[in-house]
Amino acid sequence: NIFMEKILNSIKQSLDDENYYSALVLSLIIPDICGKFENSNQRLSKRYSEWFNKYLGKKYSNFLSGNGCYALRCSFLHEGTGDTETQDKKEILDHVAFIPRGSHCNRLSNCHFGDKRYDGKEILQLSTFHFCQDIIDATKEWLNDVKDNPVIQRNISEILDIHKEGFSVGGEIIMK
Repeated sequence: NIFMEKILNSIKQSLDDENYYSALVLSLIIPDICGKFENSNQRLSKRYSEWFNKYLGKKYSNFLSGNGCYALRCSFLHEGTGDTETQDKKEILDHVAFIPRGSHCNRLSNCHFGDKRYDGKEILQLSTFHFCQDIIDATKEWLNDVKDNPVIQRNISEILDIHKEGFSVGGEIIMK
């Protein structure tokens, strides 16, 4: 679908440009978008978690659950942190730490670094590049799964579009 492809391409471009914050924000909202199209009557946290578990659960088993990712999403998008301790949906993890690339899915338990933000906490270290790429791959799988669902396809076509040539109606450019 062209609209989801635009979002996925934005994530890829952000990764290529090493704009990791942008890539991470877009990646963390993907389960929101896809979950909404599948289960619009469900609570956000439930549909987010279910989508994550269905499309990324096996890959992140023993590291990050749908609830854990939802807690991360809330922490980062609303508070600008990776601290999930105060999130309602937090399960085991207290903090998620991102590095640009490299080692992915490392759990640290009850370590002492001399920093009260991290000492004695359950921490998950993720590679931003790998995490975002996993979201892209999961979204492509989801798009394939829903390609024949007319309701979901119609909903996807209503995603916010940023018009490159100006806003047009019926082929006529209204505003540039």
